[in-house]
Amino acid sequence: MGIQQKWLIVCIIFLSLHGSGQTSVSPLNADSLVSLMSLQEKIDCIGGYKSFNIKEIERLGIPRIKMADGPMGVNGHGKATAFPASICMAASWNTDLIKETGTAIGNEARSKGIDVLLAPGVNIYRVPHCGRNFEYYGEDPFLSAQMAVSFICGVQSQRVMATIKHFAANNQDYDRHRVSSNIDERTLNEIYFPAFKAAVQKAKVGAVMTSYNLLNGIHTSESTYLIKEVLKNKWGFQGLVMSDWISVYSTNSFRAGLDLEMPKPQFMNAKNILPLVESDPAAKKMLDDKVSRIITSCARFGLYERNKDSVEVNWEKHRQTALRVAREGFVLLKNEEAVLPLKNNKIKRIAVLGPNALYTPYSGGGAAMIDAYRMTSFLEGIKNNAPGTIQVNYLETEGLNYGYSAINRDKLAAQLDQIKEYDAVVLCLGFNSETEGEAFDRPFALPENQEWLIDEASTRNPNLILVLNAGGGVFMPWLKKCRALLYAWYPGQEGGNALGEIIFGKISPSGKLPISIEKQWKDNAAFGSYDTSFAVPHAKPFYTLYGKEHEVKQLDYKEGIFTGYRHYESKNIAPLFPFGFGLSYTSFQLSELSVNKKTFSGKDSLVVKLKIQNTGQLSGSEVVQLYIHDIASGLPRPLKELKAFKKVMLEPGQTTTLIFSVDKEMLAFYNPALHDWTTEVGDFEILLGNASNNIQLKQTITFKTK
Repeated sequence: MGIQQKWLIVCIIFLSLHGSGQTSVSPLNADSLVSLMSLQEKIDCIGGYKSFNIKEIERLGIPRIKMADGPMGVNGHGKATAFPASICMAASWNTDLIKETGTAIGNEARSKGIDVLLAPGVNIYRVPHCGRNFEYYGEDPFLSAQMAVSFICGVQSQRVMATIKHFAANNQDYDRHRVSSNIDERTLNEIYFPAFKAAVQKAKVGAVMTSYNLLNGIHTSESTYLIKEVLKNKWGFQGLVMSDWISVYSTNSFRAGLDLEMPKPQFMNAKNILPLVESDPAAKKMLDDKVSRIITSCARFGLYERNKDSVEVNWEKHRQTALRVAREGFVLLKNEEAVLPLKNNKIKRIAVLGPNALYTPYSGGGAAMIDAYRMTSFLEGIKNNAPGTIQVNYLETEGLNYGYSAINRDKLAAQLDQIKEYDAVVLCLGFNSETEGEAFDRPFALPENQEWLIDEASTRNPNLILVLNAGGGVFMPWLKKCRALLYAWYPGQEGGNALGEIIFGKISPSGKLPISIEKQWKDNAAFGSYDTSFAVPHAKPFYTLYGKEHEVKQLDYKEGIFTGYRHYESKNIAPLFPFGFGLSYTSFQLSELSVNKKTFSGKDSLVVKLKIQNTGQLSGSEVVQLYIHDIASGLPRPLKELKAFKKVMLEPGQTTTLIFSVDKEMLAFYNPALHDWTTEVGDFEILLGNASNNIQLKQTITFKTK
């Protein structure tokens, strides 16, 4: 039988078994297709092609597979909707909305012929300096996991393969090629693995991307422990594992389990791999497994059947989704004497100024940036939503738009005298894509010029409202000088409109912090094990050159599992703003907590009920957060750990009942002696509130073996 006849038979079987849906191709089908490929074709399959592609095999009718970056939209393929940054998505605490966002991004990817979306990123927020914090979902592993699962399910509902990244522990971006994150087994499993595990086991993500850094002295793309032992064997991942761009350093990655080297086969190429597979049957089996995983994963999403694919994009619907994420992701951190929302009967003239007012940064820098098809600045959004009775004027702050450059302070001070005549001042500050982004870390403090501007503005007008752009926490020695502080993160293309709606009370802010913000850097758990000399504007990182030896910097995660709010509570350190915190224009009350039973065993779960009422005068949303406290544990544990949450919208006076389920897994911790999770018998507290430091209801329960 000729090769074409064999191929035709395989195609018929292949298509008949998996059809056009997302059902997996059977191993028999993948193996049959692999058996028709030449050795060179197999090797071509495991190395990237033209930066963002898997090479086609024309002889067998296998098309090219196209990839694109995309945590906040489709990057590099023309105009797209610029959604808010992932940290802003996490601040919404709205999993349904994030699934809708993933669906929209997946839809736009399909419309552009993109097969694989290189998103989401789920590296844990460890220090505020990390340049890519804005691409991730914050400090808590449970919140990150819930956001990631929702986003992935949305993307993959459009038959676009999602890619969870960066596996694992890529928690700083400066010198990322040569920093070893040294982390113990328990900490990896409790803090840095959960979002990846949930993506694999709950969202059935199609691809996993390794990170730039080393983990415990081994580059992650060469880590047999990460790729084979944990990901493929322990978690049962069936998809493909790819490298991050230019993060393969030797042929060790081939044996470690890496399936695809991106963006090109610098090491996993014919020159290096051909001698291996010709001399070692085990290496040949490894190669076949890699190719089979790639083919099976692509077929699962119908990526080989898109010759006549036509996808419609509802751009207005996606714009509305981006607007909703920004609305729900903005976090009101301070609102002294209820200065917000600005009221018609008190406010007649508003001055808007600051470097981010006219040139509003919708994203941090790097691969996450989108060529937005439209943009609304903070100034435009305020003007768009201002009542007709309120005058909005923009005041130029010459020189401040250039971040860290020198400015003429005397000239600017004279300009600022104008704001004395206004009823309120909206000052838009923070970082942007030039000062916060991929491949470098940033300072904890705002640029000195911006801190000076806050000081000068506050002495001229007491009604100072700060709007801050950042991918994480910042040092706030100036906090007492403003009446209100609204954290806008990087809010995407509709951030300006969301700001205008919130400032004038068209909606009530409902975002909650997915991070803790410390009062000072030394309060952070990683203080002493992170080199702040990395965090300088436009630092020039060292990039590893292929084939060159390089010094590895050792970064010991001495805090272990006690990071973020786990650290602050264990050390009795009050953060400036706690995890889960966020103000509203209305108020809520939790009451009538009950459980269906106070004792349960491993086979059961218990039902937790409570009531929540909007006790204020405006409609609004609240996030009810459920934490677990292990009263007596065999190993040290945090005082509380987030295990569930729900966001609910209520009208003034409205009351509703919320129901949570608590099971054995929610009580567990990772026991390194057993190399597994364990739940000890004993008493636990269920804690419910609207922030990690504001627990309003408690209930003790008991777990037993039978």
